[in-house]
Amino acid sequence: MNAPDKKLLILYATAGAGHKKAAEAIEHAARKSYKDIELVDIVDHLPGLSARLYVDGYAFLIKHFPKIWGIIYFLSDSRFFSLLNVHLRRFFNRLMCGNLIRSLLKTQPDVILSTHFLASEIASYAKTKLGLRSKLITVVTDFGVHNFWIAPATDIYCCASDITKNILLKKGVPEDRIRVTGIPLDEKFLRIHDRNELFREFGLDPKLFTALIITGGIGAGPIEEIVELIHKDTQVCVVCGFNKPLFDRISRKNYLNVKLFEFVDYVEKLMRVSDIVITKAGGLTVTESLTMQKPMIFFFLIPGQEQINAQTICREDAGIIARSPREIRQAVLDLKNNPSKLQSFKDHARSLSKPDSVSHIISLIG
Repeated sequence: MNAPDKKLLILYATAGAGHKKAAEAIEHAARKSYKDIELVDIVDHLPGLSARLYVDGYAFLIKHFPKIWGIIYFLSDSRFFSLLNVHLRRFFNRLMCGNLIRSLLKTQPDVILSTHFLASEIASYAKTKLGLRSKLITVVTDFGVHNFWIAPATDIYCCASDITKNILLKKGVPEDRIRVTGIPLDEKFLRIHDRNELFREFGLDPKLFTALIITGGIGAGPIEEIVELIHKDTQVCVVCGFNKPLFDRISRKNYLNVKLFEFVDYVEKLMRVSDIVITKAGGLTVTESLTMQKPMIFFFLIPGQEQINAQTICREDAGIIARSPREIRQAVLDLKNNPSKLQSFKDHARSLSKPDSVSHIISLIG
């Protein structure tokens, strides 16, 4: 079969925005070389209540009870707990994903690219037990690797960094199945925008040190307090996402050097005009910031995957973890007032970036 005629299935789950963004980045690039591509949210294959709980339950926990989520994350990643629950968890996952299994067996795609661990687990089960013949490529979308990502019939694991590779090795994945590709990145982050034009587009002052605050679609964390503490010392762009009450509350304060945005699909432009990014540590946001060579100040970290992402970046001197809004202000002023330190962080961010991640992943389709 000629490569362009291969049937590709790209699977993700809308439990957090990163899995979807990674899948879409792969899809957009793959369409240049392949004709038969399907992009599927596995949540659409779940029974109604299960789908609702899978998506809304995760969002509710990380926003309102992040410590409980952290306990769940670390317990389920421990060797002891994993041995106890793996068979029970997989049994319920297969029961819940019956529609997805039937779809995979019916369509028999040549290659499955998965950006979510549940999709990889189900595809792996179908390959091992039910005769699915697809090549399975699992794309890990964080710098750490939870046990849930380990799917025995995965042919290739694509991971963020050498640190991620070492975690996979420790979890028993053979080295010949691991590729350090970087996390998939939308090609729009590789375009070079004229910075001065963007300053004019957004009504920003190019002479001012600029901070971008972004926490994904939920607009979570003490954003109002952060803005209050830093707006007199720096120009601030705030992405509130779908958090309309947050947008309205900050709008009413009429800060002079603060620009507010609701949900945007041009984050790359806002990163381009910013000197630093104040953010949660989702794998995709970290990847985007590294590619744009922006130092990161991390806050409101979700225990588990985001803590690991942030710690990884901070060990490489491309980011800072701030435990409170006042620590964020100190970090902002430190970078603003020390141009050499700011440049060093930018250089480290550039060295960690993998802008060719998607092309590398597509080359593995074979």
